[in-house]
Amino acid sequence: MLFHLHTSEQDGWSVVAVGGDLDLTSSPRLRKEIVALVSWGTTRVVLDLGGIEFCDSVGLGVIVAAVKRVRSHDGELRVANCSDPVLRLFDLTRLDRALPPYPDVATALADPVEG
Repeated sequence: MLFHLHTSEQDGWSVVAVGGDLDLTSSPRLRKEIVALVSWGTTRVVLDLGGIEFCDSVGLGVIVAAVKRVRSHDGELRVANCSDPVLRLFDLTRLDRALPPYPDVATALADPVEG
């Protein structure tokens, strides 16, 4: 499926909605978007992964790298609205323990920021 992403601002957070296949060919677009957001000073990011139909190891790597990049700038990255394929990957890799998925974007935005 054709990859797409859209970034919007909500309640002081950048929400990046991602859809399609997150794989070797599309992952660089997500990486580039996260790098740009952080370079512009964004410290709060929510990845809305509800539209992801397929995610390979490269896509998963980009998500992990995004978390590290945002956190290295004293920010917070949250994932929300994860599709079933993404939830399975998070469970298999135990990423859900380090990056607990939120059921939807509204819940991710409403959760207080620690620290």
